[in-house]
Amino acid sequence: MRILTVSDRVEKSFLKEHLLREKCDGVRLILACGDLPSYYLEYLLNSLNVPLYYVPGNHDEELHLKKKPFASGCESIDERVIAFKGWLFGGLGGAFHYRNGKYLYTEKQMQRKVRKMIPRMALNKIKYKRYLDILITHAPPFGIHDEQTIAHRGFKEFLKFMKRYRPAYLIHGHTAPDAENEMATSHYLSTRIMNTNNYRILDIDHGSI
Repeated sequence: MRILTVSDRVEKSFLKEHLLREKCDGVRLILACGDLPSYYLEYLLNSLNVPLYYVPGNHDEELHLKKKPFASGCESIDERVIAFKGWLFGGLGGAFHYRNGKYLYTEKQMQRKVRKMIPRMALNKIKYKRYLDILITHAPPFGIHDEQTIAHRGFKEFLKFMKRYRPAYLIHGHTAPDAENEMATSHYLSTRIMNTNNYRILDIDHGSI
């Protein structure tokens, strides 16, 4: 399955619809990892005509200031686990707590977010013989693609998550890939960790899980 993943920065070339369709030919799903404006998510959804699942970023507080949905037609999977075309997805939005904010969390608060997902993942394990295939987050794991500043610190809770639930992929945003490694990919145990800032197109199959 081909997936478009996006976060943090609008890809200007995508605003030309013919270029978007050309680059994203065959895409069947969009995963958004936070800090993108609602108009952009709605545009991607409507132009490609495929489902879009997202988690909020640390700068997405304004979405709760509006009465209407943040991005019409798009679906938040923050603290949720869903199935789509045989794949199991989960989401954990927000970043490490560096000030007061709606989507800023301590390690203990992130642990509580994970706990909300456990009942569904336990059912997945019984039904599908695995907990989760792809976890999307805004922040990276601690020590992997994160930075020295507290605002861009990763979560140790994500390391525990990968050790316990073994997702095939963890896809995040929030930090900028190094200039020498614009498509940053790392591994932790059996999980492939990908920084999607500002977009990636992934071709995945069940042979990779």
